[in-house]
Amino acid sequence: MDQDQLLSRDAWLASLPRSYTAAGALVTDEAGRVLVVKPNYRPGWQFAGGTIDLGEDALQCARRELLEETGLDREIGRLLVVSWIHPSEQLNHPSVHFLFDAGSLPVGTEVTLQEAELEEYRWAEVEQACELLGEARAPRLRAALAARADGVVRIMSGTVSGI
Repeated sequence: MDQDQLLSRDAWLASLPRSYTAAGALVTDEAGRVLVVKPNYRPGWQFAGGTIDLGEDALQCARRELLEETGLDREIGRLLVVSWIHPSEQLNHPSVHFLFDAGSLPVGTEVTLQEAELEEYRWAEVEQACELLGEARAPRLRAALAARADGVVRIMSGTVSGI
């Protein structure tokens, strides 16, 4: 390629895709139930988590969001799943979601919801959690549980919005 055909650095950077980036935490209890939360600003259930703020990394985001949303101050463990969601009618940019292991808590652990964003939480059996999480997030839960069991990070790609 001729040097004259190369884009300037600024033009090249401007041509790259942008993505929404988020991180969440998989928390279970000692009975194997999954913590899921229900936001008040959109339908459906999700993992505790949210979009990564400027200046923080995915681990920091997962810990911050878990604490803000549930009052649970947990060390965030290893990465379980990375999800890439292609642009769609719902999102004009791709999204990337990192799901980390936040461990297991005693049965009956109370959660303090962030009332500004969440209206409910549940400790749900895996199948019930999959139903609540729906088609966008249930595959992520199954992949996270498999990754937790065998130590292999799962990488997923899809078209259903799941940020």
